[in-house]
Amino acid sequence: MIKDNIQEIDLSNPSWRLNNLYRIVSRDAASVAFRLNHVQQDVIDNLHTRNVILKARQLGMSTFSVLYILDHCLFNNNISAGIVSYSLEHAQYIFKRIIGHALDTLTPMALSLAGIKQRSAREISFANGSMLRVDTTLRGGAYQAVLVSEFGKTCARNPIKAEEVITGTLNTLSQDSLAIIESTAEGSEGYFSDMVNTASLHHNIDLTPLDYKLFFYSWTSEPSYALSSLVQYDKTLEDYFDKIEAKTGLKINQQQRFWYAKQYKLLGEKMKQEFPSTISEAFTASSDAFYFQACIDAAYNDKRMIYNAIYDALEPVYVACDIGATDLTVLVFFQVVHGEIKVIDYYSDNNKGVDFYCRFLQQDKRYLYQAIFLPHDAKQKDRSRPENVYERDFKNLFAHTPTQIITLTRQDKNLNIANAKTKFERCAFDLRKTKPLVDHLAKYRKKWSEQFGRYIDEPLHDENSHFADAFRYAMQAVSHLEAAGGIKGALDRHRNVVAQRKYKI
Repeated sequence: MIKDNIQEIDLSNPSWRLNNLYRIVSRDAASVAFRLNHVQQDVIDNLHTRNVILKARQLGMSTFSVLYILDHCLFNNNISAGIVSYSLEHAQYIFKRIIGHALDTLTPMALSLAGIKQRSAREISFANGSMLRVDTTLRGGAYQAVLVSEFGKTCARNPIKAEEVITGTLNTLSQDSLAIIESTAEGSEGYFSDMVNTASLHHNIDLTPLDYKLFFYSWTSEPSYALSSLVQYDKTLEDYFDKIEAKTGLKINQQQRFWYAKQYKLLGEKMKQEFPSTISEAFTASSDAFYFQACIDAAYNDKRMIYNAIYDALEPVYVACDIGATDLTVLVFFQVVHGEIKVIDYYSDNNKGVDFYCRFLQQDKRYLYQAIFLPHDAKQKDRSRPENVYERDFKNLFAHTPTQIITLTRQDKNLNIANAKTKFERCAFDLRKTKPLVDHLAKYRKKWSEQFGRYIDEPLHDENSHFADAFRYAMQAVSHLEAAGGIKGALDRHRNVVAQRKYKI
């Protein structure tokens, strides 16, 4: 127990209270006195009404935030506070391992001040009229203080629950209420990414009580992330460190570089998600949840995301469609030239019939169409006009043109995704026209299974999935064209020409 020292007591100071009243369970399972580290002290010294914290792993921010909310309840009357977690297991960990241990090991003086009135499985009420609840969601009621722990995980795993946090829990807070949202990044999709990126634009200047103040702590913020032992690493990492130093103004010493290189061998590109150096890097890192994110990163690195025209007017154009009669319809326009897949355009709309899209293709998007590829279920009826069938009507409305209408065969979805990922390395995108399509592809992700505690190989059906389906069909169409002949031969010839250039002076 921490001994009470009357001469040093300063109960009006949250920093003093946190440094002197609470104990936590350390990484080696020992009960130790909690002490604010420098990043935790920085947060408490600069706290705003609305706060969003993006951080690297193992900086102690989650533990600090939980203890801060607990302390806020203990030393303020009639506070209704809630802590929202991404999973029931994590909520139970917070309640038992952090809050429970802190309360069970309070100093005698602090215990008398706490005045615990009632303590259930997820809620504690205090004699001063305050209460604290920990759960995966906070339904009903008004809260004066809310902590959303690891919100990035909630956004990635359960978008519906994340929306409930934003529109329900956080929306009930008054202007002067306290909100702390902390997390590591989990891909570029979701409210947490949007909140961080929006807050970063303000640069924490002239914030209103309803604006979120951004705290970002990179892996370089943790002094223990250093290694004295020599670790060999290649020039790619050396260039990366130099680039980060130039971009951020930070100095990354040799011991830090050794530590990062050692971790990088274990985590690879996941280092940018778990131990980011910059805000933008945290959200562009590859995640197991997102199907095409790594492919898109590679395309940017390889200069295949282009802001210039890549459309070749002498080459035919193909269209792949994901059709939704009462849902979103997405069209992807592409060419295949010497084996390169040029994604030149896209279009999306909803609640439109086949006749609308056919007129649109012929009157508004006047490309030279070689073929239009329809999904395998194109023989189903057009619900906006029950007498219509997609395949038949496309053929009728394009009968006066040389354009072929081809219905793709049914293919296992995971195989179809794998095919799209393989062909992605051959794709070039005209970002002037296709940037929204690329953004949706970056957000196409797997479902999270609470039962298994992991992402499962099944796509999440949301707005992004319609764009991804159209892109998948486009890549399946490329396979169809190559199997039919002509294009594959052109690819081989193109590769031979490139190889011959190496021997020419």
